[in-house]
Amino acid sequence: MRSLLAFFRIFVVFSIILFGVTLLALMMPFTSRKTAHWVFISLKGVLLWVIGVRVHGPSFDAMEPGMIMANHRSYLDILFIPTKALFTIVGKVEVRSWPIIGWAARALGVIWVKRESKESRKSTKDYIVKSMKKGQTVVLFPEGTSGEGPLLFPLKPGMFHECATHNFPIYQWSLHFDNAKTAFPPGVPFLKHLWLMCQEWRVNAYIDLREEPIRGNDGEELVENATAWWNASLTQLNNKYPVKHSGFWPDPRLQ
Repeated sequence: MRSLLAFFRIFVVFSIILFGVTLLALMMPFTSRKTAHWVFISLKGVLLWVIGVRVHGPSFDAMEPGMIMANHRSYLDILFIPTKALFTIVGKVEVRSWPIIGWAARALGVIWVKRESKESRKSTKDYIVKSMKKGQTVVLFPEGTSGEGPLLFPLKPGMFHECATHNFPIYQWSLHFDNAKTAFPPGVPFLKHLWLMCQEWRVNAYIDLREEPIRGNDGEELVENATAWWNASLTQLNNKYPVKHSGFWPDPRLQ
């Protein structure tokens, strides 16, 4: 029964994303990023419902150009970004070649970064700064990798320093699942992960927001401030909504 459920869900997810990507392809070059964003916002709730994920928590109100940052759990995280405002996502270049997820990401105009390349990280950082100066809001997962949690991996400090230099606000939110099968540590095959996760009857996702964006002229202080808030928020969510199947995906980084 669970295998049948997973097959059905993956088929429907594939169909929805293929529909969205095809729609955008047909509309280009007559459409804009705002249209692509609208399609994404319209379809993401359907995708989450299909795979059995229910979302609980608030969303951001009006936002000014800056960074939206969160802890990182899996490739699903972009579906939970708690705002309908136009944003640009930063993602690792490996995702670009993934079936389903990669197609959707390319259509959304994701900023790709090759994390093991210093040159790529620098050019991506420069592009992000230019984008925010032009009035864009950029989404970043500063751990640079995903895992089960509940606490953070050490943050990559680069964009915190850029936000300090240019006085960009940082909007923080945290994401917690009550099922560790959603976690996506390195070394787990994408299709195997999707297949097993889609066998779960229901997964709850809990979102927490920091009430006010943080600013400052000291990048290290911003990193410490952000880390403290995330760990406190994630600890509280983990205590309130305990995780099933903890340790389901072996993660050598936690040994």
